[in-house]
Amino acid sequence: MQKWVFPLNIALTLLILSVVALIASDLVSFRLGKLFPSGTKTQALTIPPPATDDLMSFAPILTKGLFGKATQGQLTPITAASSAKQGGGTSQSDLLLLGTARGSFRETFALIQKISTKEERVFRLGDQVYGMGPLVAVQKESAEILAGGQKVKILTPTAVATEAASSQPPAPGSGGLAAQVGTGNYVIDQRALNAALDNIGQAMTDARLLPSVKDGKVEGFRVSEVRQGGIFGTVGMKNGDVLLRINEFPIDSPEKAIQSLASLKGQSRIKLDLVRDGQPTTFNYDIR
Repeated sequence: MQKWVFPLNIALTLLILSVVALIASDLVSFRLGKLFPSGTKTQALTIPPPATDDLMSFAPILTKGLFGKATQGQLTPITAASSAKQGGGTSQSDLLLLGTARGSFRETFALIQKISTKEERVFRLGDQVYGMGPLVAVQKESAEILAGGQKVKILTPTAVATEAASSQPPAPGSGGLAAQVGTGNYVIDQRALNAALDNIGQAMTDARLLPSVKDGKVEGFRVSEVRQGGIFGTVGMKNGDVLLRINEFPIDSPEKAIQSLASLKGQSRIKLDLVRDGQPTTFNYDIR
């Protein structure tokens, strides 16, 4: 066999393989063109943001003040701040005390409403109140929650109204009955007083009057359950006071008490003698 035949066979073989490769490449391109037309949009991959916890690896930079003292401080993770905000979402103004039951530690309860959601739940002492903090104290008209190391008080609707009334003392001529101008001295709005005295029966229900007996005789009437906004409360009387005289007229019977109140209509000055905490006390009122 001649020497040039073998190289020629190798060259032909390589040529044939090249042609076959080109045909296969065109076939593959044709098939891919059908599967993925030129108008099809490919969706870009979304790279998730780095985890917030990874930021804590930069904490030493701030702690050591590598960028100067002005930037030195502590790095707080965003997730921690967000979690704290979610955990402390309930505020004092969003809670309303609907009722209480007091007994032993495990038998003391408070019925509390979350105003924003109208949810009502009963909590025992020590229970977490809507994630705000534990219930630590329960009274007749109030309850206390330990939130952030401080005691937060919530009130019943009655106590809220009473507190609002006591924080705004009435002024003469503005619809209130009396305004204090000094120790034991008051100014009374005449129109408001006359309106209160027009209904003696209602005025007598503004407090509970019980006979106070001394040496076997009724010396006056002990005042209790004083209603804020009533005639007795607005003239400065408190629970436990013993009313002795009105304008020097002894109050030693229910009839005299009613007569004395009725006689105040049209007066320009009123004087009340009473006993408070065991000590004689006098209140003077200037009616205008």
